[in-house]
Amino acid sequence: MESQLPKNQVDTSKGKTSILIVDDRLDKLLAMRTVLEGLDQDLVCVRSGNEALRELLKQDFAVILLDVNMPEMDGFETATLIRKRQRSETTPIIFVSAVNDAETHVSLGYSLGAVDYILTPIVPEILRAKVAVFVDLFRKTEKVKRQAQENARLIQEQAARVEAEAARERLAFLAEAGSELAGSLDYEQIFESLNRLIVPNFADYCFIDQVDEIGRLRRVADSRKAGMVGHLRANANCDASDIPSLVSERVLASKKPELRNQSYVPLIGEGSGPESSEHQGFGEEFHYLAIPLSTRGSVIGVVFMVRTDKHHPFSAAQLSLAEELALRVALALENASLYSAAHRAREEAEAANKAKDRFLAVLSHELRTPLTPVITSIVNLEGDENLSEETRQTLLVMRRNVELEARLIDDLLDLTRVGSGKVSLSWETVNVHCLLKNALEICRPDIEAKELSLVTEFDQNEIFVAGDPARLQQMFWNIIRNATKFTSEGTIQVSTSSKDKMFQVEVSDTGMGIEPELLDRIFLPFEQSESGLFGGLGLGLTITKALVDLHNGHIHVKSNGKDQGATFILQFPIADAPAASLLTSQATPATDEMLPLRILIVEDHADTNEALQLLLTMRGYHVLSALNVKSALALAETNVIDVLISDLGLPDGNAGQTMELVESLYGATGIALSGYGMEEDKERSRKFGFSHHLVKPVEVTRLDSILSDLSHRAGSMRSLAESELTSPVQ
Repeated sequence: MESQLPKNQVDTSKGKTSILIVDDRLDKLLAMRTVLEGLDQDLVCVRSGNEALRELLKQDFAVILLDVNMPEMDGFETATLIRKRQRSETTPIIFVSAVNDAETHVSLGYSLGAVDYILTPIVPEILRAKVAVFVDLFRKTEKVKRQAQENARLIQEQAARVEAEAARERLAFLAEAGSELAGSLDYEQIFESLNRLIVPNFADYCFIDQVDEIGRLRRVADSRKAGMVGHLRANANCDASDIPSLVSERVLASKKPELRNQSYVPLIGEGSGPESSEHQGFGEEFHYLAIPLSTRGSVIGVVFMVRTDKHHPFSAAQLSLAEELALRVALALENASLYSAAHRAREEAEAANKAKDRFLAVLSHELRTPLTPVITSIVNLEGDENLSEETRQTLLVMRRNVELEARLIDDLLDLTRVGSGKVSLSWETVNVHCLLKNALEICRPDIEAKELSLVTEFDQNEIFVAGDPARLQQMFWNIIRNATKFTSEGTIQVSTSSKDKMFQVEVSDTGMGIEPELLDRIFLPFEQSESGLFGGLGLGLTITKALVDLHNGHIHVKSNGKDQGATFILQFPIADAPAASLLTSQATPATDEMLPLRILIVEDHADTNEALQLLLTMRGYHVLSALNVKSALALAETNVIDVLISDLGLPDGNAGQTMELVESLYGATGIALSGYGMEEDKERSRKFGFSHHLVKPVEVTRLDSILSDLSHRAGSMRSLAESELTSPVQ
């Protein structure tokens, strides 16, 4: 006659156990059910703590997956009630939560007897592995209960209590292990945690060997119970490999655990004197357990544990527990490996990014340097009044193309700055119409060359915005130049308006237009209509949009399609007008008198040096030149210098040495020249004491403006000094 199962006991003879899943969200229940269906067990899904308690009255479960955050009764309250019921007080509970609060939720969960605390999103393989262990443990427990029941009720009850106590200890051990191992992503800390878990609670000795890069085992940790000394040897006279190493090699080869009780091999003490004789008996009879650390089918290490008390051998349950522990350790090591790989990848990416930035900076320097003597020589030639109109037009074409080359280099560097977040803005409150007019003047020669009509309709009000003047002008120049570039005939219209505290610029053209499928991509890098038919790199609009965003503005484009023209609209927040005192020049009163400045040029590129010297001499300045720091210092010691124009990178030193000398002796002003135009390069020139930083190829009009201002100031200071000397004494 078939034996009757007690009420609530699960019949596992058919190979299936029950798993209780508790979550108030239907989608999460479905997700976990899908993950666990592969275990081929009975899955019971409920949506509240009360329903879970009712199910526990009907049957026992191998494991409970319990959501922490539920309405009415949360997971912790449910777990407390589950633990108060005798039949479910040892049921493994795995908390599942999206709340990553290790100090509060995790510790509270483990204090309620939970075996694990999983954060979502859940890794399916890990969840199945964890649940499978407890399903297996549940089957074994139920089998023991059933066998004990068939023999005798009293024996069954005693065995159940013993098994329950053992299970509680195992679960507590696994809970502690899970908490300990999950707390680190460092190999050494994981091994230290494992040693603390095993010795002295689980074994007297623990040796951990890890597989190195070439497949050999390397001892990475060992620990022993207090009072235990010595190493396990094959026999008293053996000086070859120790027993842990021999067993680890076998486990590495077989990929299976090895358990042996009552091994009669002596433990040889550290010393050979009488003081070590008391320890000789520890190894006369010992038990060992070696577990492979496996992940993704490969053994990455071996844990070797030893008990020296002959009355406490390792059991099959402890073997199972050790395997579960090894699984957790392997997962922790794999996580540490992934973290280390990610960290290395991030460092490599950062190093590659820095190398890229450095490469672009060096490339720009090498590309810019030869352009300076070219454009300077062209400017010198343009000053010749005897040039024919044909020659003058040729020089104009040459100059325009050299300036375009410099602009392309600037676009590449600007794209790099935008991508790395290194754009530095010098914020001011500026009259935006002035900047827009400047941009129009820069573009006017190209508009006139294509015989296009230019129509401007500006708001009558004086409007101010907060931003970087140079960058704002660059945006306007990019948009107007873009309209000119793609318009072969017709009109360019630039209009401004203000509404709702926003300033708006509209640049419209009658050019080739933009096809609908390109409108969404027009601000992406290297996007161009007609496959780049009109030249350029396709970076101007990308850089413009990035700069507009940095100024808290908006930009968008409208077009009715091909050959229908386009309209770009830029909007910026309007700023309050600055105080009148800030609009008034604080400079020294203007004077028509200009002193011929005494200028020292320090530039190791001979062609650039010669071209600059000729340019400034033709403008009436007294010019000295040097090719290196040594020559510059010698000239500065014997000649009065008003202005130092120097390259930053020189073969025998840096420009700061010369700048420091001429500033201390004569109070000279410094103008730095460099092929590097990144923000850190400008900061470097400021640290050297330079007041201005010009990027090669030198913008001659900018250099003329700086020198003219310095010359006027020098003349004003002389006039002021002379007036003070001739004033009658009161």
